[in-house]
Amino acid sequence: SRACRKKGRSDMVTTLERPAVSDAFATLKQNYDDRSRAARAAAAGGARVVGRIGNTAPVELIVAAGFTPVLIPADGARATPTADIYIEPIVPPETRAMFEAAVTGELEYLELLVLTRPYDKLYYYLKEIYRLGRAPALPPMHMLDLMQSQREAVRAYNWLGLQKLVKRLERAAGREITEADLRAAVSVTNRGRALQRAVLAARAEGRVSGVEAMQAIGAGYFMAPSDYADVLARYVDDLAARKPRETGPRLLVVTSEPLQHLKLHEALEGAGATVVAEDDWWGSRAPGDDIGFAGSALEAIFRKYWLDTPTANVNPPEAREAWFERESRRADIDGVIFYVPPSDLQLGWDHPRLERSLTARSMPSILLRQDVTTPAGRKTIDAATAAFLATLGKS
Repeated sequence: SRACRKKGRSDMVTTLERPAVSDAFATLKQNYDDRSRAARAAAAGGARVVGRIGNTAPVELIVAAGFTPVLIPADGARATPTADIYIEPIVPPETRAMFEAAVTGELEYLELLVLTRPYDKLYYYLKEIYRLGRAPALPPMHMLDLMQSQREAVRAYNWLGLQKLVKRLERAAGREITEADLRAAVSVTNRGRALQRAVLAARAEGRVSGVEAMQAIGAGYFMAPSDYADVLARYVDDLAARKPRETGPRLLVVTSEPLQHLKLHEALEGAGATVVAEDDWWGSRAPGDDIGFAGSALEAIFRKYWLDTPTANVNPPEAREAWFERESRRADIDGVIFYVPPSDLQLGWDHPRLERSLTARSMPSILLRQDVTTPAGRKTIDAATAAFLATLGKS
């Protein structure tokens, strides 16, 4: 196989030895699984919590204002009886699930809910149902319309939007956000980014499975940044003591929707592969670069979330796909998985071009069009994955 030729192995190991679970990883896993646990505990203890929907609302601004940040994820498998009344069936399950959580009072403990551009429709749905008087438990909301176009022409619009968020947080906090506040917050989040990169490096060395890496990285969206960095530092120390293990085919995942769950990784790794990278902000794309300290901290934060935060909306396509082009050329990648379930609105259009690029380099790939979170979709994906991995095993 491609993997065997690269690593000089005569055969592939199709199971990943399970290491003992450390206390640090147990804490990370607990917060990944129970996603409002830390935020609700913080609120019960007197902390003021601000929710984020989407990854382009700067955590640093929330922390600098004295709030505890938490990402509000979507449970695409949940029932949405209220959303079914007000939202058209064509709207993706992710949006419907977050609408359901908001209007049924699950987010009432938040001081503020910040929504971002990919979720603008959700923002307007929530505004309308609040106007109708049918969402009394909805927290105060703010829309950060940060355009992910990297054209200089949108700088002024995006900068104004960020300043509006600063003012909204300052009003909620009852005080000004200072340069010192911002720099202190950046120091904490940069520490977390460096530790996440260490997790990714350990995965590349075969010390961590894709499922475990996703849990360790994803937990950071639901914990206070300083607490997360402390626990992640202990986890990274634990990883240093692990021995690299032989694995089956090493896969790069390209997804059309945020990988807010482990279902795809569990399917791929359950079939004997190892997911070593994913073009997604829940995995390999989470840390990106550190926020620099040269000049204004607010300007540096602005540039990070405008130019170095991955979403499906980044334009031009060359900027959106630069990471994929680089990672798909890694010598240790054996194949690429394109995950494009029915909710996709964009990647399906780009897939043929990306596939041709891989084919020209003799990089195997497969397109998975089913929803891995449904029993029928999982069954089809399991069969397709097994067949694909079998082709990678042929010398």
